[in-house]
Amino acid sequence: MSTRRKLRDWVRLPPNTGFVGESDRLRAQVAPVSDNAIWEPCLLDCGDPDCREWVTLWTEPDPEHGGKRHVLCHVAECEMFDTETP
Repeated sequence: MSTRRKLRDWVRLPPNTGFVGESDRLRAQVAPVSDNAIWEPCLLDCGDPDCREWVTLWTEPDPEHGGKRHVLCHVAECEMFDTETP
């Protein structure tokens, strides 16, 4: 079963996760698009009926790209791993 994530959680992502943006980044924060959590059911057919697909994640600032944060879209919880530090 996937770990249930919440807004502002930091997660580790494998390369090429999600759609749009810089998907080779390894750490991302589940983004607060508004005060309401924005997620959909998992589209990866992972077998976990409770797995969620988060619409927006922000990567940590990347010094190689001018210190900018990048956005990832539609990342499923089954693709997210725990990270030790925020």
